[in-house]
Amino acid sequence: MRAQLLLAVLLLFILTSCRKDPAGPDQSLPAPPVLKAIYVLNEGNYGDPAGARLSLHDVDGDTTYYDVIEGANNGTHLGSTGDDLKLYNGRAYILMSGSENIVVVSLVDHVIQQSATYPGSTPHDILIDSVRSRIYMTRLYANSILILDLASLSVLDSVTVGANPQGMALSGNSLFVCNSGYGGDRTVTVIAVPADTIRATLTLDDGPTGIAAAPDGKLWVACTGNAFASPPTTGKVFVLNPSTLAVENSITFTENLWGSIVIGDDGYAYIVGVTSGSFYGGPIHRIFLSTRAVRINFVQGTFFALAVDPLSDEIYAADANEFMANGEMNVFSNDGALMQFFTVQRGPGAIAFKR
Repeated sequence: MRAQLLLAVLLLFILTSCRKDPAGPDQSLPAPPVLKAIYVLNEGNYGDPAGARLSLHDVDGDTTYYDVIEGANNGTHLGSTGDDLKLYNGRAYILMSGSENIVVVSLVDHVIQQSATYPGSTPHDILIDSVRSRIYMTRLYANSILILDLASLSVLDSVTVGANPQGMALSGNSLFVCNSGYGGDRTVTVIAVPADTIRATLTLDDGPTGIAAAPDGKLWVACTGNAFASPPTTGKVFVLNPSTLAVENSITFTENLWGSIVIGDDGYAYIVGVTSGSFYGGPIHRIFLSTRAVRINFVQGTFFALAVDPLSDEIYAADANEFMANGEMNVFSNDGALMQFFTVQRGPGAIAFKR
């Protein structure tokens, strides 16, 4: 049945897409303005200087557009290795770790409005602080974060944190930074903002990577575990009180976690496990926030990126197809039923919603 659905989607893609080869740069047509859109930042092949691509799915028109930036900017590329994507105030802020740059585009016509490069930074994640007009950017191999001016993209400050920082969350006047160490660090750095000083360093477990705020304001941190430790450690999820900095609860898994964690308004957190033998993610597990009850393998598959639609609570899970072909976006209801899927581009790694 899935093969038949995939064939139907491929045929629809051929008939309705703006171009036939979503991996190439030269045949794109500009995506039209849309009211409701799913944006997907695709990493591209590692080391490809022009590999990062932006895909757009028009929700109302049920049409997917590829090479959105190239189509709106006379073939200009984003850069290498697209890692993070945030939407704010009518703009998309797009981060590339390979080419160490941020590109800012209009969400109306996708024309590039700003860009900046940060040599030697190897950035990985960004977080927009609308209250203080800042962007926080993790420096993956420099063990620090850069603080940027939101308007100019210029560097305001930097703060040293732990190893290989990735996920971040803001709560009040504190910025929480997950120091993954790729399983070798166990800490979350808490930075007081706007003073940009270290408030505390919290020790959790191996590989703090993803962090998300629950509706009650508590912060949930996903730790990957470390399969190469002696003895190996498995994944854990911790619940932090951002005011007291206390660990209020934790959940231990029998396997490693991918590190992604997202929380909807439906009372659940969703995390990605690790498929045995895969370097590209795993199944989706679901946690009931109020009881911390876990449903393992809530959705089977090997998913590389995850997001929850803030309006519908539908789950968007990206399958990178091991970077051997274009990726696929799967849309599930909050009871785990597959509702839709559509093709994106190579290595879908970040998802954002325009509503």
